Amino acid sequence: MGDGSLSQDEIDALLKGADEVATPSNAPSMDMPQTGAGLSPVERDSLADLVNSSMGTVVHSLTALLGKNVSISNAYVEVKSESAIRGDFGRQYVQVGMDFTGGLNGKNLIVFNLGDAGVISSLMMGDDSGSAPMDLSEAHLSTIQEFVNQMLSSCATQFSDKIGRGIGTTPPDVSVANSAGELRMPGSGELAKITYNISIESMVNSKFYHILELPLASDLARSTMGSGSGMQQQYQQVPQQHVQQQMQPQVGISPVKFPPLGEGLPPGVGPNINLLLDVKLALTVELGRTTMLVKDILGLGEGSIIELDKLAGEPVDLLVNGKLIARGEVVVIDENFGVRVTDIVSPAERLMRVQ
Repeated sequence: MGDGSLSQDEIDALLKGADEVATPSNAPSMDMPQTGAGLSPVERDSLADLVNSSMGTVVHSLTALLGKNVSISNAYVEVKSESAIRGDFGRQYVQVGMDFTGGLNGKNLIVFNLGDAGVISSLMMGDDSGSAPMDLSEAHLSTIQEFVNQMLSSCATQFSDKIGRGIGTTPPDVSVANSAGELRMPGSGELAKITYNISIESMVNSKFYHILELPLASDLARSTMGSGSGMQQQYQQVPQQHVQQQMQPQVGISPVKFPPLGEGLPPGVGPNINLLLDVKLALTVELGRTTMLVKDILGLGEGSIIELDKLAGEPVDLLVNGKLIARGEVVVIDENFGVRVTDIVSPAERLMRVQ
């Protein structure tokens, strides 16, 4: 039109053309689930939450191991190709490989900066200053191996509790990588890389790296997200459950009334319990147990190693007169061992066990 405005026919034609450009026939629909390799954002967040929670528990045993306060936090999960991950590393590192077995199977690789590994090894060998050695000897590498063994074994225990399946570990394998090409990646193709912040009082304020096979990372993430085929299945089930709830008749609900709680003592135990409070009982801390043949016991000597029925990082048992009353973790107080109580039975159960 001469006045510069558009007629209705011209507007309709423009809108039709815009629709054809905005929605080409081969464009994926937003309602269709997207598939591809790697971990979804939800799975990455789930994995980060899982390892953050597990490391938060593991640091207690690592603190006892080093005699210094250890903090591990801010897990950041990435999915990268093997070559891309190698490109992230450019110095000397200490690497420890360790596999998960049983309820979850897969390979892990823990990577520390060489200097951080030196500080950790010095602390474990009794040097409170944490001065990193000029060169890492076999003894130093063995301490790093034990540090990672304690960490991943404790993580496996935490994962087992969360997913309801027992997870074991293989012996750790430690070595020095002088370049990125010497890193023993736990697989080829795409891998999951987790970066942690680690601090050890004023001696270490750095990062270390946890590289996993992608199927293992995916299994860990999905195990904490519940059963089924992931979040999409959960989203699909919600409307159906909502409809079923609407179709069910309303039921009257009233709160449950509980009787007042007592002191937790068994029936028949009254104030006379005070008469027993100064009685001495033998308290024993049990690290673990095993069964051996007589010939094996007779063959024990200096340097013999006895494998117990507990994993590294599991709590020790506190026994009174041979009866379990609590569990705890081993700590070092000055130059003596001690036990920090982490779980204890109720007063009633304790009293019944020691009778």
